Amino acid sequence: MEFAEQFFGALPEAGRALWELGDGWRTVGVLIGAFVLMAVFGFLALRWRDRHGWLSAILGVKAGFIAFWLVFGMIPSGWMFFADGERDLLEGTLLPGPIGPFEDAYEVVRDLVTVGLMGVGIIAFGVAAVWLQKRFPRSASPDDDREPVTGGYR
Repeated sequence: MEFAEQFFGALPEAGRALWELGDGWRTVGVLIGAFVLMAVFGFLALRWRDRHGWLSAILGVKAGFIAFWLVFGMIPSGWMFFADGERDLLEGTLLPGPIGPFEDAYEVVRDLVTVGLMGVGIIAFGVAAVWLQKRFPRSASPDDDREPVTGGYR
């Protein structure tokens, strides 16, 4: 019961520390800008898919790159900076401190959270890739009437 009181009692202070680490509204602005760019690139990629195939693919890749940068760069890096910078606040309240002979339990849990974030990102990108391939199957252009060619060079 005491652990639950400490855990929930430390949440407001951890939230303030996280807000200060991210420089408050600047981080919110960067995230909003990133989501707006992803939405614009994704919308244009969908809109131009039939008329401008290569341009549509480039815009889709740009949207995916922004998502990749957020999921595998900003979020895990921010977590590591936060966990290292606020160790005094987090250790023993939100994350475990030394447990018996294990002096590095804090680092283990911090790194497990990072690995978990990466695993969720990998699964999310895999699901998104499968969904996109099913939603937009590859098809030849209408004027492409070549017969399949097998074997050697001609």
